[in-house]
Amino acid sequence: MNDTPAPGASADGPAPSLRAYLGLYAAGFVEREEMVATVASWPFEVEEGLDEGHPEPTHQDNTLSVLAAARLLGQVTREDVTEIQRRIDGRPDGPADGAERRR
Repeated sequence: MNDTPAPGASADGPAPSLRAYLGLYAAGFVEREEMVATVASWPFEVEEGLDEGHPEPTHQDNTLSVLAAARLLGQVTREDVTEIQRRIDGRPDGPADGAERRR
């Protein structure tokens, strides 16, 4: 069963985990279109305490590094990441990293 709520599903519950959600997708519990739409609307956190020896913050489950790690682990494809990025760039609040919109 999927214990990981979608973003904003519960204001009182624990914060959803992108890492866990992508694990569910990789295990076949989530359809691709649902995953792409959900991740593209995910409330990404700003990465804190980056260390070159540990490029992925181990205490944060909701950063773009988690998505990059999922790509490296084969949990999502390059096409998945490209589509997620396209949708993030089209969000009203702009790209998740705060950068200027890509043209």
